[in-house]
Order: sequence, then C-alpha cells, then structure tokens
Amino acid sequence: MDDTVELIERDQALQLLQGALDVAGHGSGRTALVCGEAGIGKTSLVTQLVSMQGDARVLWGGCEALFSPRPLGPLYDMAGALGAPLRAMLGIEGRRIELFAAFLAELQEAPGTTIIVLEDLHWADAATLDLVKFLARRIQRVRALMVLSYRDDEIGDRHPLKLVLGDLPADAVVRVRLLPLSEQGVAELARQSSRPAEGIYAATGGNPFFVTEALRADGLPATVRDAVLARAARQPPEVRALLDLAAIVPARIEAGIVETVLAPAPADINAALASGLLRTDGRAYAFRHELARIAVEEALPTPLAATLHARVLAELERCGCAAMSRLVHHASGAGDSDAVLKYALQAGDQAASHGAHCEAAKLYGTALAHADGMLPPALAELQEKLSFQCYLTDQNETAIAARLAALSIWRELGDVRQEGRTLRWLSRLYWFGGQKVEAEAYATDAVQLLQDLPEDEAYAWALSNRSQLYMLSGHTDESVDWGMRAIDLATRIGSAEVLSHALNNVGTALYSAERPDGRPMIERSLEIALEHGFEEHVSRCYVNLVSTAIKNREYGDAQTRIDEAMRYFAARDLDSWSNYISAWQARLLFEQGRWDDAAQGAARLVNSQGVAAVTRICALAVLARLRLRRGDPGAEALLEEASTLARKSGELQRLAPVACAFAEAAWLDEERGVDGIVPQTLELAEQRQDAHSLGELRYWVRKLGITEAGPEGAEEPYALMIAGRWREAAALWERLGCPYDRALALLDGDEAAQREALALLETLGASAVVKHCRERLREAGVRGLARGPRATTSANPAGLTVRELQILGLLAGGLTNAEIARRLVRSEKTVDHHISAILRKLDVRSRGEAASVAGRLGFLAQD
Repeated sequence: MDDTVELIERDQALQLLQGALDVAGHGSGRTALVCGEAGIGKTSLVTQLVSMQGDARVLWGGCEALFSPRPLGPLYDMAGALGAPLRAMLGIEGRRIELFAAFLAELQEAPGTTIIVLEDLHWADAATLDLVKFLARRIQRVRALMVLSYRDDEIGDRHPLKLVLGDLPADAVVRVRLLPLSEQGVAELARQSSRPAEGIYAATGGNPFFVTEALRADGLPATVRDAVLARAARQPPEVRALLDLAAIVPARIEAGIVETVLAPAPADINAALASGLLRTDGRAYAFRHELARIAVEEALPTPLAATLHARVLAELERCGCAAMSRLVHHASGAGDSDAVLKYALQAGDQAASHGAHCEAAKLYGTALAHADGMLPPALAELQEKLSFQCYLTDQNETAIAARLAALSIWRELGDVRQEGRTLRWLSRLYWFGGQKVEAEAYATDAVQLLQDLPEDEAYAWALSNRSQLYMLSGHTDESVDWGMRAIDLATRIGSAEVLSHALNNVGTALYSAERPDGRPMIERSLEIALEHGFEEHVSRCYVNLVSTAIKNREYGDAQTRIDEAMRYFAARDLDSWSNYISAWQARLLFEQGRWDDAAQGAARLVNSQGVAAVTRICALAVLARLRLRRGDPGAEALLEEASTLARKSGELQRLAPVACAFAEAAWLDEERGVDGIVPQTLELAEQRQDAHSLGELRYWVRKLGITEAGPEGAEEPYALMIAGRWREAAALWERLGCPYDRALALLDGDEAAQREALALLETLGASAVVKHCRERLREAGVRGLARGPRATTSANPAGLTVRELQILGLLAGGLTNAEIARRLVRSEKTVDHHISAILRKLDVRSRGEAASVAGRLGFLAQD
C-alpha cells in the first residue's frame, strides 16, 4: 500500500489542527498536542496537515531513541531552515536561553505562518523539553503553530514530558488524541489496497500501522513483527543488508554512510525502497515506521549487529562530524568499551557545559560502566563528575555513592587535599539528603584534615561549608564568623567561586536575622555567580533570597525572585534547585490563601520520586496543613513522613512548620493529644531566638493550654495575638496578605469578629476549621450561625455540586452541551442551566475559561 492512500477517520483531527493553524495565522500562536500509541498515525496526520498548506514555513525535527538523546536534537534537525544568526548559536556552550530567545525572535520576524513540528517527544532530552516550555509560554505572541507528537501510553505520571504538558497554558493548547480505526475504517483501508479485510481488525485492534503491515503481508501474520520480518526475509541478500544497516541507526542513516559501508548498487536501493519498508529524502534513508526498524534491529544476530555498529562508528569517526551521543550509541552497540568510555566522557562534558545535566549524569554513568581499565585518579574524577551532575538533578543517593567511591580512591592514594575536598562535598550531599549528623561529621573532618596544610581553595571551601551549616541551623554568629574567614581566604587566593559561596552564607544568616546588611551580600554573591557562570551558586542565591523573603513575609520580593529563578532554570537542568524553590513557592501560596495552587504545587513534589529531603519536608508540611484545614483524608500519613524527615534534619527551619502542623491538628481534634515534636521544637526556637518560629509555636501552645509563654521575642503579628490584641493582629495580617491567620486573630475577638472569621474561613474552603469553630461558638452561646455549605460543595473550592463537578469534567474533555446531555441522559436545557451555574461559581465568562480553571484545580476531564 503506497503513501498516496488517503487518511481514514482523521477528519476531525485534521479540522482541529487546521483551526489552530488558522488562529495562529492571525497572530495568536497555538500549541497542538498530537498523541496516541505507536503506529496510530501521528506522523501521517501531521504530514497531511503540512501538505495542505501552500506557503507556510515548516520547521520539522524529531527526537531519537538513542542511548542518551542528543541535547536539542530536533533543533539541529531543522537547522538548515533556520537563519544564519540562529544557526551560528547552535553548539555554543552556556547560551541556551539566548538560543531560545533567538528562535522566538526569528518566529516573530517571519513574514508568514510557521509550523514547528517536534516529533516523538517521549524520547526528548531535557533541553528539548525546556525549549518546548519556553516556546509554549510565548507562542501566543507569534504567527506559529507548534505541533508536539508523543506516545501517551509511554509516559507515566513521573515522566518529564508529563510535567511539561501539565504546565502548558491551557488557553493556547489544542489536544488531538488519535484513536484506533473502527472496523469500518479497517475495511475501507483494505478496499483501497484491494485486499480482503477478513480478520484484519481483530488481529490489529485498528492500529493503522499494524493494519497496513497486515495488508501488505502474504497472509495474516500473528504479529506486526512477523509481518515486517516476513517482508524483509523476501528481499535479496543485498537489499536485506541495506535494511539491516539502516535498522541499527535510530531515525535515519545518511546516504553517505550507506555508500561508504555497503556501496549498494542503485538497483538494490530501488528494491529496498520498493519493499515498502524504507524511504528516502535523497540525503538519508529511514524506515517508514520506528516499529518496523525495531523489529528488524531486534532480529539481527548479535555478531552481525556488532559488526555493523563498528563500521558505522568507524565512518563517523573518520568524518568527524557526528554528535557525541551517536558515537556513544554505536560504540555501545559494537561492544567497544574503550570507545564507549572515550565518547561517553566527551559527551558528558559537552552536555554539562550546555546545561543538559540530566544527560550528563546519564553519560557519566555509562562511562563508569566501562571504566574497568581507568587509572585511579581519573576514575575518582569521573565519580566526582557523576556525583556533581546527580546533585544538580535531584539524584542525591547516586551522588553520595559516587563521592564515597571517590573518597575511597583518594584515601588509598594518600592524597590528603583531594580527600578533604571530597569530605566537604559529602557534608553538602548528606545535608541535602536531610542527614544532619553525617553532614556535621564530614564538615568537621574536612576542616581538621585541611587546616594543617598550606591555605588553599580546598580549605576555603571547608570553612565556607562550615559557615553554611551554621547558617542553615540558625546559628547566626557562628555562621558569620566562619564565613568571614572563608571570605578573607577566598579574597587572598583569588577564588571567585568560594567568595560567592561564602558571601551567600553570611548574607543569608544576616538577612534571616533581619539585619539590613544581609540581602546586599547575597545579591553581591549572585552577581559574582552570574558573571562566572557558577550555576549551583546562582541557584543557591535565588533559593536563599526566596526562602528568607517568605520567612520574613516579604511576599512581593519573594515572587519577583521566584520569577527570576524560574527564567534562569528554564534553560538548565537544575532540578534540585527548581524543585526546592517550587516547594517554597507552594508555601508562599499557602500563606497567601491561594490554596488550590499551593496544593497542586506541593502534591506534584510529594508524588515525585527522588525529590531531596529538604524539599520534600516543605511540600509535605504545606499539603498536610491544607488537608487538615479542609478535612481531606491523608493528612496523618503526610505529617508522619514530614516528622521523620524533619527530625533527621535537626534544623529549626524544617522542624517548625511540621511542629505547627501537629499543633494545629491537636487544636482541631482535642482527642489526638499533642505530639512531642511541638514542645521539643518550641524549646529549640527559644534557644535560637528565631522570631518567626517562636511566634507561631508560642501561639499554638498557648491555644492548646500547654504554656502561658508571653509575646516577647515573637514575630509581631503573633506577638499581638498572644498579647490579646486581636484587632491589631487582624489588621496586620490583612496588610501582610495572610487571610487564614487574619481569621484566627478574628476568632479571638467579639461575636461580630468571630462571624467575620467564619465567613473568611468558608471562602478559603477551610471546612474542618469551620466545623470546629462553629461547635466551639455554639458551646459559648453564639446563636444564629449559618448552617454552612453542604458536604458535597465544601469538598471543592468552587462550591460545585457532584453533578456540576461531573459536567465540568465532561466540559473540560471538550464535549458540547448536546454531547453532555446524551452522556448524562438529561435534557440539553438542564445541562445549559448547570453550565451557567458552573461559570458563575468559577467566576469565568466562557466554557474555555471554565476548562482552564478545571485543569488548574485538578478536575480531570471525563471520558
């Protein structure tokens, strides 16, 4: 069956894409998500769309199933169609954000409409996903349609692509999910092929690629693999050799490599193309479908596959123009450990320099698996490279294991300075894993080991690390003392990196104590880090500026820094830091009463694997307190995990939010008792004289009747509440933008204030708190309290009924009013009334806005 056969049962999908392209052509760009299982016809659909356009510019690139994907591979695919300035930026180290901006600028300056096709995003590298995020958030400014295709059955909830898709702006996204063909559609394909349709639908499930292969086969194969291999087996040896060579190269193999390795006769090339398995654009050959390539590749005898990989590797080495990731792929296929080690190291260094830290970690891990013959110093350095990349990408357990391996090598070699450096790093990694005892021990060992050697950068690092640990545990004076020693030594030896690190530590310690000289020191540290490209230290500066501003309730400044940080992270795989800031952003939203957004952000982190303990504690505390206040299930399990991790960290900034959550839980349920973490953390806060933690903890223990501690040394709004000055406290909480805390202050006031507090709590959706307060007020003799919302509506922030929630889900799934009515067996008029109520309750003006809100609040589209 040739490529001229028309698409079957894809009219609606084409109309959706064409409609999005029409909107894009009028200056409001769109992103189209085309998804479905392998072989469902995603490429055929997009090809049809492109063929229908007369003058649209097309930029087409794809992701490949390489061992480690090439960073920004799709962008390199379309390089020939890009402008010269943009092409010149490809491959320049550390310029990813400028490259993305230049790509956007070229789209803005293009005279007509551009179609950007990015295929097989389920194989995408992190840099390509960053490009998608960058463009999707700005696509509405340009005349462009960005079409993203992927296999939705190959991306789980924790797949990086899933997170990217969840962050796309809903009002600029068109979703096209391709379904298998119906039995009638299969019959039509068979008719077009002049083949019998009997048994085809049952054998293929309506998958278009499977159907096509079955129709091409002589007889009905048991599997598509059998159909492909049967067709390949019928080819002459010279043609089969060409198919075998093409099969070991994902995506496509250059014609020049085929010519050098096989030198096929023109007749053999024509026969391969005529077989229906292979296609060409004149410059390269590729299988018509990845499933067919995989079938042929997996059928290759191992010795033959290794020989072919070795020949391709030799040719790529000779021409010197291949991406490192391809060299690694073929070296691995050839079983050439020396070549794998060589190229994986080079590819890892290249990926790291481009900010593709996930790929770098994977490549260094590959190199390590082939490093048996490495000399000990080089092996230790490789372990350290792997550790650093894993540290940046939230793979902390692997980072620790690699550093411990390096430590063993340095000790065996007797290299004291390298041992000291590694001890300092282990201190950092164990802290990141929430293991304070180990972090402190390694920090002390590093200082003691290096202090008797001539002063150098390793010792400066040990001093600064000691300052950092003191800062993190709230010992301001000690942090400043050790940090100033590090700053002095870094200045004398000319180490900009240690200087940036130490300035950050001292500045954060002072800023946390609300000293005016603190924040300027962090900002100076940030300037140095940005100037020298110290990604880790830039990230730490943003983290400390954000977290300290939130603790100081400087929410506007915190949000500004979050926006800056996220723009910086968008061009780099700094997952450890972006996750950490996301956790603090969830806390900011939580304190500001934006609970739906807070819950969504915190839940993403809690449900993600490999998130660092210090990040997880923050997210757990936010989500647990939200569930407690709303009366949602699951709060207890979150609190227990948060308590375990926080106790292990030993730091007041981790313990205090968890202790306050336990105290609030005891207030809401008097029968549960007060967890021991509450008085223990209060004692620690008293020792540190930390006004923020002290104020909230004292407020709760007084409310629980544990102590009568006074307001001295507490944060001002809590000090006012403790002193019984509820009216002033409520006014201050309102100025700070903390509605829940304002409601708590009002609850301590007169009857009018208490009624106002209840109304505010109901607006926030704090159902459990409202119930608790109503009971206490009735016991106190307050009468005439409103009954409150029904349970069915209080369980969701918009106050929707069960039926309205069901209709909202169907609406978000793209169903019309008539389709919803048929689904629910209701009149269309009834559905109209329900949708009007939904729009009113969500405070939106259109079905599209309602669907957008539904996605943001986590209401899933109904099938």
